[in-house]
Amino acid sequence: MSVSKEPVESIDTTDATAEATETDDELTRDDIFHLLQCRRRRLVLKYLQEHDTPVKMTDITEKIAAVEHDTTVAALKSQERQRVYIALYQSHLPKLDEEGIIEYQQNRGIVERTDRTDAFDRYLDGEPSMREDDAPERRATDAGGDALDRDDEASGREWSPLHVGGAGFGLALLASLFAALPNAPVPSGAGIAIAAMTVVALVAASVRGEFAGDAFDRNDDE
Repeated sequence: MSVSKEPVESIDTTDATAEATETDDELTRDDIFHLLQCRRRRLVLKYLQEHDTPVKMTDITEKIAAVEHDTTVAALKSQERQRVYIALYQSHLPKLDEEGIIEYQQNRGIVERTDRTDAFDRYLDGEPSMREDDAPERRATDAGGDALDRDDEASGREWSPLHVGGAGFGLALLASLFAALPNAPVPSGAGIAIAAMTVVALVAASVRGEFAGDAFDRNDDE
């Protein structure tokens, strides 16, 4: 006696698989806010929002550095460019590429938008424009007095502990010579001690300033 078997009804899993894949591809608000925590990532996305892609990674670097230092691309120093370049190259662009937010061809230095980039556009209104024609213009000077002040200020920012130490040594030498003069109001030993203390204080202040700047860059790199 033969037993007839009814055909087993096949289950179509295509829709379920597609739905699961679509869910996995969606970015949650937590994902978006996590990626936007770093301002340099926000500025990268702002740049891509305002420019036709693909774009050069070096162009993004220069514009972000100019925004961070409130200056123009032409007025940037090489060190200012380098700090931003290293952070983007080693951390931020690979992270955005890994999440599918951008397409980053590291060997060619090319960055492009993807379908996921659009999800971030509405969160970028608070960032300044990254268009080159919207860059802040430096204040014009007439006789050169303001420009001279600005050059002095820039020179002061670039002084290293070695420069400060050299200036302090000169100060100590002048103080010791002055104290050695007849009828000098300050004894020779006291003059040298005061000058030495001044040198130490200047060098320490310069070193603290450099460490503070490096710490700021490291915090933004993470």
